[in-house]
Amino acid sequence: MKRPLLSLLFLFSLRAEIVHESGDLREFFGGNAPGSTYENWVSHVTEGIASDGYNDYGPNWIDIQTNGFGNYTLLPEGSPTLDYWKLIFYQFINGDTTLVDSLLEDSLESFHYELVIFQDTTLNRSYHVLREQLDSSFVDLNQLTIAGDDVMGSFRNGWGLYIIQPDASREQILIQVPHPCDDFTAPYIAMDLFLEIDAFGFMINGAGREVVWNEVGSYSNSKSLSDPSRNEHTVFQKFQEIVTDPLIGENPHWPLVFAIHSFDNESHSSRKSVILAAGSQNQFTNKPIRDITADHFDIVNFTDEYPISAGQFGNPDPLHITEYYEVYYDDEMVYDNGFEEFPIVRATELRGPSNGVQMVDLQSQIYGGSVYEPWIHVETDEKPMLFDSTGLSDETVYAEGIYPTGIQNFSMIRNYFQPFIQSVETYIDHWETFTDVTSPDSIPFLMAYNTDGYDLVYLTWSPVDDTNFKSYEIQAGLDSMTTNSPILDLDDYPALQNMRRDHQTISGFDHNEDWNFRIRAVDYMGNAGSWSITVSNRLPGHSPADTILFFNETAFFPESIGNEDIDNNSYRIDTLDLWPGNSPTLALFGNTWKSVSIDPVYPDTGSVFHVFARIDSISEIQAIGFSDGVNVIRYSLAGTQGLDIEDWIPVYQGVNSIGDWASYEFPIGNDWVAWYDSISTITEIHFINDQDDTTQAPGSIHFSMVRDLTPDLPIAPVVSIEYSLGDIRIQNNQEMISVSFTSTIVDTDSYYFTYAWEFGDGSTSNNPQPSHDYLVEDDHDYTVILTVTDETGQQDWETVLIEIDEGESSFPLTMNFVGDIMMGRAFEQDGGIIQTQGVYALFEPTYEILGLSADITIANLENCLSNQGTPHPTKSIVFRSAPENVAGLIYGGIDVVSLANNHIMDYMEPAMIQTKNILNEAGILHSGAGMDSYEAYLPAFKSVKGQTVAFISSSDRTGQYNNYQPYLQAGENKPGFAYMTPYYLKQQIQSVRDVSDLVVVEMHAGSEYSYSPGANYDSYEPPDGYETMRFNPASEVGFISDPMFGLEEEDYSPRLDRPQMWDRAIRQFAIDEGADAVIVHHPHIIQGVEIYNGKMIAHSLGNFIFDLSYAETFPSMILNAEAEESGFTGYSITPVYIDDYLTRPATGELGNFILDHIAMRSRELDTYVHVNNETQRAKVIMDTLSLFSQDLDYAIWDPNWTETELNGETYFVSNPLSIPEAGSLSKILGGFGYITHYRLGRELIWMKNFEDEGSSLWNFNSDNEFLQDSVFRRGGIAATQFRNEDSPDNIITNLENRMPFKKEFDHTIHGYIKTENGKNVTLEIRLSQGRSGENILTASMGDSVQGTWDWMPYWGDVPSHEDANFFDIRLNTDVPGSGESQTWFDDVGLVEWDSLQSFEGFPIPIMHPNDLKYIQVYATQTPMAMAGIQMTNTIIGELPPLTAIPRAANPNITAPGKIHFYDESKGPIGNWHWVFLDQINVYQQHPTYHFFDPGIYEVSLTVTGLNDETDTETITVVVLAEDAEQQDLGDVNGDGSITVVDVIFCTNYILEFIELSPEAFLAADVNGDSKIDIFDALLIADLAY
Repeated sequence: MKRPLLSLLFLFSLRAEIVHESGDLREFFGGNAPGSTYENWVSHVTEGIASDGYNDYGPNWIDIQTNGFGNYTLLPEGSPTLDYWKLIFYQFINGDTTLVDSLLEDSLESFHYELVIFQDTTLNRSYHVLREQLDSSFVDLNQLTIAGDDVMGSFRNGWGLYIIQPDASREQILIQVPHPCDDFTAPYIAMDLFLEIDAFGFMINGAGREVVWNEVGSYSNSKSLSDPSRNEHTVFQKFQEIVTDPLIGENPHWPLVFAIHSFDNESHSSRKSVILAAGSQNQFTNKPIRDITADHFDIVNFTDEYPISAGQFGNPDPLHITEYYEVYYDDEMVYDNGFEEFPIVRATELRGPSNGVQMVDLQSQIYGGSVYEPWIHVETDEKPMLFDSTGLSDETVYAEGIYPTGIQNFSMIRNYFQPFIQSVETYIDHWETFTDVTSPDSIPFLMAYNTDGYDLVYLTWSPVDDTNFKSYEIQAGLDSMTTNSPILDLDDYPALQNMRRDHQTISGFDHNEDWNFRIRAVDYMGNAGSWSITVSNRLPGHSPADTILFFNETAFFPESIGNEDIDNNSYRIDTLDLWPGNSPTLALFGNTWKSVSIDPVYPDTGSVFHVFARIDSISEIQAIGFSDGVNVIRYSLAGTQGLDIEDWIPVYQGVNSIGDWASYEFPIGNDWVAWYDSISTITEIHFINDQDDTTQAPGSIHFSMVRDLTPDLPIAPVVSIEYSLGDIRIQNNQEMISVSFTSTIVDTDSYYFTYAWEFGDGSTSNNPQPSHDYLVEDDHDYTVILTVTDETGQQDWETVLIEIDEGESSFPLTMNFVGDIMMGRAFEQDGGIIQTQGVYALFEPTYEILGLSADITIANLENCLSNQGTPHPTKSIVFRSAPENVAGLIYGGIDVVSLANNHIMDYMEPAMIQTKNILNEAGILHSGAGMDSYEAYLPAFKSVKGQTVAFISSSDRTGQYNNYQPYLQAGENKPGFAYMTPYYLKQQIQSVRDVSDLVVVEMHAGSEYSYSPGANYDSYEPPDGYETMRFNPASEVGFISDPMFGLEEEDYSPRLDRPQMWDRAIRQFAIDEGADAVIVHHPHIIQGVEIYNGKMIAHSLGNFIFDLSYAETFPSMILNAEAEESGFTGYSITPVYIDDYLTRPATGELGNFILDHIAMRSRELDTYVHVNNETQRAKVIMDTLSLFSQDLDYAIWDPNWTETELNGETYFVSNPLSIPEAGSLSKILGGFGYITHYRLGRELIWMKNFEDEGSSLWNFNSDNEFLQDSVFRRGGIAATQFRNEDSPDNIITNLENRMPFKKEFDHTIHGYIKTENGKNVTLEIRLSQGRSGENILTASMGDSVQGTWDWMPYWGDVPSHEDANFFDIRLNTDVPGSGESQTWFDDVGLVEWDSLQSFEGFPIPIMHPNDLKYIQVYATQTPMAMAGIQMTNTIIGELPPLTAIPRAANPNITAPGKIHFYDESKGPIGNWHWVFLDQINVYQQHPTYHFFDPGIYEVSLTVTGLNDETDTETITVVVLAEDAEQQDLGDVNGDGSITVVDVIFCTNYILEFIELSPEAFLAADVNGDSKIDIFDALLIADLAY
């Protein structure tokens, strides 16, 4: 085609000679072209570096970027130069070379451009070239030692090179390279593509993007001014406009622009070789990038399955296409070889710009849903990973030593990308030559609905596929449909070009008329599909909405509402601004409250009223209300003011844009019953535009007529099921029986339905009339449930009980419940777990104890799975995660998720919809969110082992408490989550109670970061310190979170919203209404569980997968449930811990601490939890009448007392004394006579023992501090620090995260320390006001440790500070005066003490179970002899048998020396009795004994348990003489060799025939278990033979 000529307004008298050259265009561009004025154009591009290392420019021999080599001239907006270039380009592309030459001659002194007619003698083609003349004053020396790589001459303007092929066979194609320096291989690949496909145009920028930038802060590519993709005022952009603009609309698939880039795979690791995209914001990619039809006519599918053959680049195997390409797309993309489909990797980066100038310019002129994509962003790997895998060096790949650098250096790279180039050629050739005579398929499932507008009809259909799809065509008619009936297509509604579109709202169809509609698809090749069936907008059973109030100037007599109607006359009936149709509207524009009387309307519970409203400008409150003359319900539509939900329903507040008419639907019937417990006759409508702040002008609002939509509401289906049993048969040695099901549906307004069968044994079907085979393997019946959804989204469900012959029971049905899962933010950032390890890594540590160990696993999904949508406009914290991370949920075994939470709307409706679709595709059930309240309240059903479980979800965390408009709950025609109120919660439960065996209610509620369910935590007034901390300047009541507590505490500010019941009350209400279990999320911290009327309420499961860095959120839990036909029969708890963002099983003492905490919090809720300290599992006691408990009496004492002062008098205080772990302290029975006070404490550092039990909270950040297992006080691991006299400073190991500190309590820091040449070794605590920032107090344990000391316990009380909210523990070692020092720490912790109590009134009862670990007593004098405190622990449930297990931290020493013993005994232990040397008695749990003489010693431990039961075990320790020589393992007789004699010595010792020396004992103890037995003898025999 010919582009239009631009008329010139002036004549040129000057003429210049056009340059004529010949040769190979590739060589002029990048090599040796002797027939050209200058050659190797790429080497002359203007260079510059703004930030060394920011971009990769390849090896030094390719090109060293040189500042000052060439220039780039910026052109301002509106520059006449750009207009002049448009003139040049117009004539250039239309072939008027004489005129172009004249224009260039006239501008030669400033442009320095010339026109070249280049005859390519290789291709026998003529090219027209606009190139800039060289300025030889610019010199680029590159490598100073290599003369051959010098480049003489560069550009003064750097505006680029522009080439056209006037006789090109593909005049619609333009190739461009915007980054010729950074993307250093792109120019050559682009030129190969241009020549191969015979494209019309080629354009390349003449300067690097670092040459000119805005020089604000540090350089980034976004700040470049010489990058034409970021600057629209460029010659580069004008060329694209002139080439492409005339092509738009000329032909289908015109124009086509390829933007060629390259990347380095060090910065972008694990990427495939070619990345195709249409821009980072355009994932709905179409041809040529992706053909979404089954034809697969796209670039990828026109490539050979193995683009790189074996041996082509030294590779032993061919490269499969799945390793060659990745593509940015929305749902799926495959390579189809005719036999098998292979998924193509979805690009996650390098997807092109989000606002690139050339891309936006082109895409803005072509509808994005078209089947033809005009813009193709191509990224090519500068050194493909195949080259790295075969060991090809840069020197080989880029041909080092060939100078000057040019196209010859990139032969290998160009060959590698030839398959891509050839596939582009094949694709275009196919499109040009393929004859498409296939018509699109007929479109099924067309439906039409009247919508809110008086003339709007909403059509839905099932999309069809056609590779050359053009548009859907909709035909409409009043009576009969004829060929002359009007047709609507892409010219009327551009969205009809989108082949994937399944709906369209059309206008101009009066709802009072019965309209007929049909639809078909047409393609660009003139093929038209057959018309669909004809449907009507008037559905059976529907009638037009009733008008309740119509605005009429002559019959409108509003009354003022109380004293609120300040501006009494600030209203009018607007007869010019009509809506809908020609209906007058009501305008309020002052501080005005109006009441209008209407004819009485008596609604029922299903009644829905409707109004259109337009917010012209914002006031404090803009609302509508309905009244019976006494009571009123008011709905706020907009306004800056946060409202009391006991006076207002704010569901729609802030949801719609200013200046646009919007539809609002009000479920007046249900809301009236919820508020007033009955139905009343509505006699008044209130219209409100409130503005009490006189310093601000009132806004204004328009209201349309008010209607009752009830007659035209969707009608739900009614479902019934019948079935018939077949005969039992034997198949594969199993008894089976077939059951045939028949469903019947009554639904007057739908013709098409979807079916979801759950057969009760885990199997499902979507067939209307399915058959199913049951295995005869259970001793109970199967509940079958069918959920039917009609075209309007209405659902009904029905169940039937299938009775078959009994087999062995498969009960119990097991379920695992976990807390919040959020896989975005830090997990996806650079260096995050998902980026570095993959999403499976989040679930791998708990894989076996979560989804693998239960029939159903349930979680709260706290983020959208989406790459769509925009952030919520006012929320301060928003989450989302990549759609592909759903694979983590699948891997983790998650079956059901709740979406009813305060983050499902973080990226608004598109993200919520995408999330639900992704979960549906993954087979993960969900509930709690939807496009309206009906959908949000719908349940999810899961049938396993014959039981049908209904899951319903809701939340009260609407965002209103922070005035986060629009609020998050769903409305009658507003998306969001299911809003939790007693009324709607009751409706949810009742809807499923009769059709399910178990009802699980999930709530997202409660106070964030609270330890217990609460009440009265909402406030209307700011607390102290919050008065000036408004979050939203437009808000009267939205407070920002306290910065001292971090950015996550969006609920730490006072909340205004609350349900009509507080936490425990509404959860117990759910049980009363029929829920079998209530599971609560949101606080992020684990809370207690409660058994209420025999049913479980889990008040908070905390976080499960989350990136919070708050230590109190790290402990978490899995709630394990078991159920049978009778319901839930038992619950247990498995502790887990979030360690460095990975959730791990919590074992050992860490697990027990978590469980003890849960048990204590549960006891506060009148529920008992039995903690098994041996297994780290807890059992919830369902029935306290059957509670089994035992009392363990014991005594504890302390020989070490410290003088102190109490109430101004001298006292003596004991060390903090450990309480036995069996059960929980329940009574203090007494003590020696001088004790007057006591206090009880709990441990705040749950991971204090340094063992690997699931937590690594300590921050070891240098080579001189670490964990080790050679020296420890107990357990097996301790922390150590090194310093020497040359060390620059002391060394400190502290906690990774500050932990909450309750300043109202006293605290004690404690731990064990061992030193060698230590200096100022101490335990420190630092207190702070916030999670970060300055410390306000530092305190240590008392006197620091100097010199060399063996393990000793240390403790010290912590001073209080009124501003302290957080603490950090620090392990400190100073620089020694000389030599080296080493320090070890173990069992470091912080005790939080309850208040001091009087030691009297025995027995003193203690609430139990609890998490109390310490007692400390005060006495007026120290005891003269050993005197203890008598106490009782109560043990709930059974513990393992009493078993003594003594251990020694260092069982082999040199005399004299200390051995540190510790206890790992099992069972209900109250007292410990160690015996040393057969006569020394020590009554401590972890004693130390000093041995002076060499020998082999037997040390015994006797533990005492329930009813004075005892168990004794011995341990052998070896004390060597100072001059003893160590013998090799197995060399028992010490002769230097291991023979049968050593076996005999060992055996004789076992038989007690001989004694062994300490050295021989150690040699015989081959397995290192501190005893000699037959196993050692066998090991010595192995060594001997």
